[in-house]
Amino acid sequence: MAFMGLAISSGRCAPAAGPRCDAATDSSPWLADVEKAAAIATQQGKDLLLLFSSSAENQNSEKLVQEILSQDGFETEISNDFVLVKLEFSTGPGPGEADAPHLGWAKRYGITTFPTLVLTDATMQPFAITGYQPGGLENYLGLLSEYRKARQDRDLYLAKAAQSKGAAKAKWLDKAISGLDPAIAEVYYVDIIEQIVELDGEDKLGLRSKWNAQEDAELRKIIMTDLMLVARIEQPEAAVKLIDQVLQEINFPVAQKLEILQIKLGVVKKLNDPQSLDALMEEMINLDGVAGDTKQRLIVKKIMLMVGSGRKAAAMELLDSSLQAGADRGNRNLFLWAAKGDLLMAEKKFEAALDAFERAIPLADRQPDVLIELVAGKSDAMFALERKIEALQTLDNFADDKQYPADLRAEATLQKSMRMREMGSSRLARLSENRAVEIADTPELKGEIQKVVLQLRRRFEQVNENMNP
Repeated sequence: MAFMGLAISSGRCAPAAGPRCDAATDSSPWLADVEKAAAIATQQGKDLLLLFSSSAENQNSEKLVQEILSQDGFETEISNDFVLVKLEFSTGPGPGEADAPHLGWAKRYGITTFPTLVLTDATMQPFAITGYQPGGLENYLGLLSEYRKARQDRDLYLAKAAQSKGAAKAKWLDKAISGLDPAIAEVYYVDIIEQIVELDGEDKLGLRSKWNAQEDAELRKIIMTDLMLVARIEQPEAAVKLIDQVLQEINFPVAQKLEILQIKLGVVKKLNDPQSLDALMEEMINLDGVAGDTKQRLIVKKIMLMVGSGRKAAAMELLDSSLQAGADRGNRNLFLWAAKGDLLMAEKKFEAALDAFERAIPLADRQPDVLIELVAGKSDAMFALERKIEALQTLDNFADDKQYPADLRAEATLQKSMRMREMGSSRLARLSENRAVEIADTPELKGEIQKVVLQLRRRFEQVNENMNP
């Protein structure tokens, strides 16, 4: 049978004929009727190999034929597992009359280039789509064998899934389609993906995020936009009711649920009801899946809300009990100690605040953005205790440590300059400000620091003018 200008048959061309053969044999295993091929595949327990080709020659077509399809043993070997189908297209400006029977199949499998091979089971469900691959016949047969093994695994795991429920079923379904190209799974196995997503609605297995990340992101964007609008324009009571309704109707992953509860928190604040705030914060803190630093930050948020509503003693009691509970569990308590330092500074209990900051600093060795805040807090506490030289040295030590990002080191140097200006040392403050500019490691950062320096100098010069008219 002539194929793309080359002969494809179960027999071989005579050597004298070269790579091209014009004659076709009647014994070719290639069929042109997909439905007939599917019926044969069902009867014989085989899969289908659909070859979408064009009558025009191109480099990949010629290589596929010369290196793979026309080689001795290809048809014999592949026919053990596959029923072969060839769907040839014309190359005119539009579909020709001969193309009509094939157009539906090309559309079904998204065929845009030739040659393309689509491997399907007897029900026409695809499990691999490929084209020419270099490496010769043995490599290509091995590739097709791997694809078929993935299909066999798919069916094995689907059978196990049919006998399972809940998380176990989700895992088997995931295994069933994980061996396939994701581009194929996402288009032709939507029903299985929907089952996985439903079974792992809380993403406890990580399968929802694996298979539904894009859809979840789109849904999140729509829902978050709607809820933020509701929170802004509706009365607080009505907004809380609508948010609760959304949370009841849709089973969100924990991260997204937290974001929605943050929106609700902003609304509940408007109600001026400390008990409602406390209850909502407890819900967020104890949400299944919330742990580690996230849990600590939420506890700190609750404590600060309590302070803001005039319940300082209760807030400090909660903070101390949380520190003890964290210590009992072996937690770092970084954010809790940092919060305690801030609260004690606000109450002018500088010695106790200094102790809190010093406890927190070693815990933030791998979080420089948190560490700089703690170092600044420690410096403030020392400055308040009239330990000014130590306070400045603390900032210098951070700025001198090149393991930290340049922007944070420059920030420490600028904080030192402000302290020195408060001490009346304008000349030394200017030297620190110049050093902050020198620390910058990019032109962009250098420009930003220079702007900050100018603002600082103008501000302090204006203060001096007001004090000394």
